[in-house]
Parts: sequence; structure tokens; C-alpha cells
Amino acid sequence: MNPLPARRKKHALRRFFLRPKVLLCLALALFAAAFLIVDQCVFPMRYAAALMRLPAIPAREEGQMRVLFADVGQGDCTVIQFPDGTAMLIDGGDGSLSARSEAIACCFALGVERFDSVLLTHPDSDHAAGLAELIACFGADTVWLPLFAEAEGEDGAAYAAVLSAVEESGAETRFAQTYAHFLSSEEEYFYYGMFLSPSEGESYADTNDASAVLWLEYAGKSFLFTGDASGRVEDALVRAYEQTDGAVFELDVPAYGGTRTLAPALSELTFLKAGHHGSNASTGEALLSLCSPDAVFFSAGRGNLYGHPSDSCIARVREAVPDAALYRTDELGSILLTLSADGSCTVQAV
Repeated sequence: MNPLPARRKKHALRRFFLRPKVLLCLALALFAAAFLIVDQCVFPMRYAAALMRLPAIPAREEGQMRVLFADVGQGDCTVIQFPDGTAMLIDGGDGSLSARSEAIACCFALGVERFDSVLLTHPDSDHAAGLAELIACFGADTVWLPLFAEAEGEDGAAYAAVLSAVEESGAETRFAQTYAHFLSSEEEYFYYGMFLSPSEGESYADTNDASAVLWLEYAGKSFLFTGDASGRVEDALVRAYEQTDGAVFELDVPAYGGTRTLAPALSELTFLKAGHHGSNASTGEALLSLCSPDAVFFSAGRGNLYGHPSDSCIARVREAVPDAALYRTDELGSILLTLSADGSCTVQAV
């Protein structure tokens, strides 16, 4: 048998595969295969752009609670790390590429691996449209859904995407409504959250007024998130609180082998997230006068068409609480508040 034809075929194949174009095609094929494997099994590559710019955030120290107001433009997205290491996401921005990248980058920079809980305050697209992607990226154990979520058009599509992502994630769903609550798994670094609104059976002018209003408390400091609720809802909360000397929101719950009283004290509020991005219709005089917060945080887009935060809202804050510090994402970008177990806190742009 003559070995020459076999040798010639072997040399011909070698010359073929060593051609630059063939090598390039092979390299591209290998890259595509690796890309698909990583995308499907390790990390969704559509989120890779968020890794290009991670905020410089140090590792969380023991006992710290961190609240990050993400700069998602004219929308809302807040990431919370509790002292026990669990993480909560409130709203997800408008779903734009810039908003989604910033939100994901902030989560990675904080070290979030999975959300223990997610809250959608109401179905408006500037709060809901980015939430499905964030749930898909990080997953969630519990998702708090709006008690009232009648939405059409763009808002309806955004909310439908959220529901689909929640179902895909396998998360437990609960409704955000008055007295629904959660608290730390251990008593050492005790914190709790309670919803003050909306209430089942009440009627609301629109989905904005049906926004979830959340109270958080830790280390003697408190936070109030009001979504897009208007002054009507704020005034109702103030009246109920003042008419009962604060008892309206007190709730005894089983905890740590006994009973713990949760008692949101609006009159002693520390940090307020301005309602509806600082619109004319929210963060009213009654709420500001009762709460007198030490600091007010505004989530708004640079040069937004709505003029948020409005001059009238800023003026009300300045008049009611002259010493309050004001922090705005349209001026500072993403903002990180760090609260230590001794009650000391810092605020910084990241």
C-alpha cells in the first residue's frame, strides 16, 4: 500500500486549517461556544456592561445597614442591605439601558448575590419596567406586590413582565398593605419593616395613591419610603397618627421566643425619601411638620421634563425643616447611606 496519498491528505488538511481565515473562523466558533456556555450556565452576558463601571463601595462591616438610592434617571430604585446580610430591592427603574446598568452595577458593588425580598411600590413603568431584569439577574425569595395594580399601556406591560419574572424565579408573593411586616431573623441586630399604606377596603384616586408606604427602623433610626403617594395619602397617615397618639400603627408580633411591639413613630422620623420624585403634589407640609426628618432623599433624572424635584417641594422642606440635609440623585448620582449599630451614619455619593 502506497502511503503517499494519505500523507498528502494529512498535509493538505494541515495547510487548510492553518490558513488565517480558517483559524479566525475556528477562533470565532470557540468564542461563540464559550459565550453561550457562560451566558447559560455562569452569568447572563447581557448584564456584562454593568460590570464595566462598578461604584467604589467598601465591604459592609458587621452590624451595618446600607441604603443605596440608585441613579436610575427619572425613576426609582433603592437597594437595602440589612445588618444580618439580607438584601432588599425597592422598585427597579424604567428599564432603560443606562438605568438597568446602574442598578445592576450598584448591586454588584454592594456584594448582593440574591435578593431576599423585592418590593414593587406600584406598577408605574418608571418604577416597574426595570424590575423584571433585576429579578432575572439576581433572583428573589419573596416579592411584595402592589395591593392595587390596575395598569394599562406601558405600565400594564411593565407590570406583566414583573409578574412573569416573579413566576419564573419561584419567589413567594405577598401583598404590600397596612400592618404587613417583616423583621430580622435574629435579635442581636434587630430591625423591622412595616407597611403603613395602602389598606384593603379603602379607595384610592389612582395607583400612585395606592403606592406601598414602607417604614424601616434600625439602631434608633428610621426610614420612610412613600413611593408616588400624593399629599392626600400623607395627610391621611398624619391624621390617623395624631388622632391616636401614634397607637394606630402599633402591632404586637411573635418574635424571638416571645412578643415584640412594632411601633412606627412618624413624629421621630430620621430619613425621608421624598414622594413622587419631589413633585408638587407630594412631600406635603403636614407630613414634613410631623416627621421633621434629619435628611430628605430625592430620586430624579437630570434635566427631566417634569421639573422634579419641584421648587415648591424644595421650598416646603426648607420651610418645615430648615436644618434637614437634602440629597438628590440628579445632582449627586447614586447615593449611599450607611447606618452603624450604634446609630451613627454617613452619606456619600458613589
